[in-house]
Amino acid sequence: LEHIRSPCCCAHLGAVMTSATAKKQGPNEKCSCGSGAKAKKCCQASAAQPQAPPAAMGEPGHVLQGSPDDLWNQGKAAAQAGDDKKAKHLLTMAIDMVTKGMPINQDGCAVDADIAKFNARSEGRLAKLLSDRSSIHLRLGDTAAAVEDADTCTRADPDFEKGHIRLAVAYEAAGAALQVQLEACERGLAACPGSELLVTRKWRLKKALAEQPASANEAASAGDAAPDTESMLAQVRRLAEDPADARHAMAAADWGSILATGAHGVTKDVVSAEKFLRIGSAGGDVAAQRNLGLLLLELERPAEAAAELSGAAAAGDEQAAEVLKRLVGEAKAKEEEARQRLEEMAADGDPRAKAMLAELNAQG
Repeated sequence: LEHIRSPCCCAHLGAVMTSATAKKQGPNEKCSCGSGAKAKKCCQASAAQPQAPPAAMGEPGHVLQGSPDDLWNQGKAAAQAGDDKKAKHLLTMAIDMVTKGMPINQDGCAVDADIAKFNARSEGRLAKLLSDRSSIHLRLGDTAAAVEDADTCTRADPDFEKGHIRLAVAYEAAGAALQVQLEACERGLAACPGSELLVTRKWRLKKALAEQPASANEAASAGDAAPDTESMLAQVRRLAEDPADARHAMAAADWGSILATGAHGVTKDVVSAEKFLRIGSAGGDVAAQRNLGLLLLELERPAEAAAELSGAAAAGDEQAAEVLKRLVGEAKAKEEEARQRLEEMAADGDPRAKAMLAELNAQG
């Protein structure tokens, strides 16, 4: 059987089975999941815990402490609280449990049939856990791991639409070639033909490919060696600053994202980053919309950030949708806190608080 491979890498299950990788991790070494704890007190300990059979995991009221569902729920809570490192750690522990005993080769790769079998055995949990962890990897800036998890997710459950969308978003964030992104969308549509989000992405990518100069397409199809980082950055910047080039918007999106994070050794420059990200956003680049929204949040301009994130979420960007959801939740919590304060002040006889509370109640 064929190993699970994405177009750019073997789809390792990350830290799925730390005890079964080519190099066995010692119990006193730091756990590979990134928690900072010793392996014997972290993922090795969770993998050794007795667990309920898969059929019992989903029974209401029968979620055991330390079971995949319990860890999954804790991971979701950590993500909602903004603690992405903790969320990744918990999701990794849950994935370890549902993949315990999965055969892998000397390179740490599993075959499609085994991944699908373990996904079915876990009642679909494996695909969903990988999908969630892919999103967390993106938020942590690890695009390679995000692609890896999303790709494995689509192999665990080819009919899971969200997994294909995760993969498309991860490829875009990783700066994968447009043809690679398009092929991922087409594979997703073959499995999920009714996906409006994948259809939208497919035609946007086709349009972007059609606008590329013939020489660029020929070089991509020929598989030319990638230029060194310095040359690549110089080319991206040149295209980002050339409005006459058909690739201007996409390059501006990439250059703006680099400036916003200070990636590849480039000095972080939020003013220039905003300028280039706006060019990318106006050109319809979803990653630029999302990254501009995140930058505006960093600059404490939430209203503008929400507008950009909403646009990216509407185009199918899962990371933007999750950030937006978190912002809405935080806003509602603050609103409720303010209302409670007003009620307390009104109860103490404050006339202004009574008037403001009456006005709020009148507005519904």
